[in-house]
Amino acid sequence: MNGKIIANELHKILSSILGVENNPEIQEKLSMFGYTPDRIAEGKVLYENVTHLMTIQVEEYSNQYIATDEFTKFWKRVYGNYMITLKVLRVAFNGQIEMLQRFNATGKRNKSLSGWLRDAIILYSNLLNNTEALNVMSKYGYTSEKLEKEFQEVTEVEQLHSKKLSEKGAAQQSTIERDEAFDTLYKWYRNFRAIARIALHDKPQLLETLGIVKK
Repeated sequence: MNGKIIANELHKILSSILGVENNPEIQEKLSMFGYTPDRIAEGKVLYENVTHLMTIQVEEYSNQYIATDEFTKFWKRVYGNYMITLKVLRVAFNGQIEMLQRFNATGKRNKSLSGWLRDAIILYSNLLNNTEALNVMSKYGYTSEKLEKEFQEVTEVEQLHSKKLSEKGAAQQSTIERDEAFDTLYKWYRNFRAIARIALHDKPQLLETLGIVKK
């Protein structure tokens, strides 16, 4: 459900609840139809629960946006480093098809995250476990320390992606919980509003106090 719609409805519901709490005459008339102060208090608790869950939902989506931005920027940088390393490796082993295939350095790159991770893990892990290849790459400024650092960042990309998915799931769950709580509150309010129209049928000005239009 749209957050703005919920916020507007919450404003109306709170106005009705406060209107009852602040007017003894309304309290008396509603009590005759079962809407005692305790029952009004129940509605207020439901209202407060929704507002609490709205706060959590906003926070969870903020966390999702932060995690997504962090992941996107980090992956862009790590991917850039990987592509430079790949290009240098292709120069270092130019014409050595078997070596290039060993490092999965031939052909087009995978554009999906999972495909790219597979390519990057194969390149770095096989390169770091090949002394001969490391000696060749060192001539182009690629020490084992530099390659190990880049490999570590590849694994961090996967971790940040997992975090992003986790935050996305938490945000979606917070929305579900907020909507369910609002549905419960609105059912309470719908019944309250119907009874208020009955109890205050001869007092339209009191209905207006509650923000309810007489039908």
